[in-house]
Amino acid sequence: MTVETTGVVGAGLMGRDIAGLLANAGYDVALVDVDPDALDRARAVHESALADELRAGGLDVSGTPADRIAYGTDLEALSDADFVVEAVPEDLELKRDLAGSLEGVIDDDAVLGTNTSSLTPGDVAAGMERPERVVLFHFANPAMRRDLVEVAGDDATDRALETAHDVARAIDRRPIRLRREYRANGLSRLSASIKCAATWELLEAAPAAVDVGARNVGFDRGPLELIDLIGLDVHLATVDNLAETYGDRYAPPPEWRTRMEARVADGRLGKKTGAGFFEWDGETCVIPEPAEPHDVTPILAALVNEAHRLVDDGVGDPETIDEILKRGSGGDVGPFDVEAMFGRESLRETLERRRRETDAPVYEPVF
Repeated sequence: MTVETTGVVGAGLMGRDIAGLLANAGYDVALVDVDPDALDRARAVHESALADELRAGGLDVSGTPADRIAYGTDLEALSDADFVVEAVPEDLELKRDLAGSLEGVIDDDAVLGTNTSSLTPGDVAAGMERPERVVLFHFANPAMRRDLVEVAGDDATDRALETAHDVARAIDRRPIRLRREYRANGLSRLSASIKCAATWELLEAAPAAVDVGARNVGFDRGPLELIDLIGLDVHLATVDNLAETYGDRYAPPPEWRTRMEARVADGRLGKKTGAGFFEWDGETCVIPEPAEPHDVTPILAALVNEAHRLVDDGVGDPETIDEILKRGSGGDVGPFDVEAMFGRESLRETLERRRRETDAPVYEPVF
């Protein structure tokens, strides 16, 4: 399928960046959001900073990509789009309602990509007349800096999957085809395991000690900074979405769930409000120097454990899972590389010890 015109629904951070990547690839883009203020903010960023952001992500800038983006609040603006990406909040009913509405607007041959991080294409497409047109089209965050798009769809047609693959290639992202669709895909499950384990380590250490310990072993960002980056509110909503499939596997300790909910109620959502687990100075997370960094071996063990679960679930082979984490995090080490460095037996012993001490499902060993 030849894609000429594209659309994005949702003008938040991810939708704004996805629209910019599509425009830079030469596509005409319609960016739609119900909130005119969100569209104005996206337009301002595109006009003032899109070219610089693309270059910072290692991409060549094609002309003036901002000129290829149109902005609107009506889904009818997408009527000519061959490929549409939904990037609205992680609310299942919202995404289903949007998918149903889009079906009445876009052409019968158009493909709908969902950037969901905690649901599946099947979840989103339920109730549509043509669910086979919906594919996973999931970016790492930040989309401009991370060379990854996860593509999947148990019920999607080969044509829809190939279209998603081709669009990802066109925007200079690496498409990785998942063998099966699961809630949280591959990257988000790995990320969820790290974030969850980090919250359990908060029972023994301060946030700064945990994140500095993580950086000391090679993390680009600490796991609690990652929660701040996406927002505490989004993180808790994601945990709730995943609970429908995985139970309490990714749940934080009850006392830290309560603390995070209190921070959300107080408007401490993370980067987007300037404070969450940490204070933020614009794009910079301000992490105080701890008296002593925390031993983050249990977090690494939880990461490796989740990688084994992904292989057992048929999402991908070890090489694919390693590539997902490397490209999605911008690092050089995948979970099976971690296993090789630390030793399988040592990591299993760490999991067993923390499982006894906390009873947290994230530490239940599967290898």
